[in-house]
Amino acid sequence: MMIVETASDPSVWFHMPLEGSSSDFARWLDLQLEATALIHRRKLTWREKRQLKKFLEASATMLRNRVQADQAFLFGPMPPQAAPLVLFTKQFACDEEHSALHLSMLAEPDPSAADAGDRVETTPFASPHFGEGIRCLRSWPRPDGGLMLSIAYAWNDPVHNVDLLLKGHYDDPALLEGAFDAIDDFARSIRLQAAN
Repeated sequence: MMIVETASDPSVWFHMPLEGSSSDFARWLDLQLEATALIHRRKLTWREKRQLKKFLEASATMLRNRVQADQAFLFGPMPPQAAPLVLFTKQFACDEEHSALHLSMLAEPDPSAADAGDRVETTPFASPHFGEGIRCLRSWPRPDGGLMLSIAYAWNDPVHNVDLLLKGHYDDPALLEGAFDAIDDFARSIRLQAAN
């Protein structure tokens, strides 16, 4: 597996560990709470700390076990009272350059599983490291009447024989839309590096 690296601002995007011991993850959580307080220039309330820890623990478990993500990154500037925005990466071995149709199959939801209320918008998305790829925005109604959004990017990297997926979802459309430029910048910043 290649390592996904980023040139993005480390005070805005934090690497979220998916491997290691529970004590290592607990230390990372404590550092994350401190970083969140510094970003927002205020002390977090007990409730905000508890919510943030609970969400990040559940996210890490889900990304490790269900999604089997390779790596994850946390967007720091989300308000402390809101859910954190986590993007994950997955790599797929490939032995040829793939078409836009193939990339859309990685980034878009399975049409057979999509609901009638789902909206999907796919556009070309260029990366200085991978060239032309795609970005897929999807929205769907939640059972409580709210709206969920997901954003996914997919590229083929024939140099490393890898298809790369970067994806995340969020339950507050206004906050996610406000972060689109930062998310796009982050997507453009990632590159693959051989593991040592």
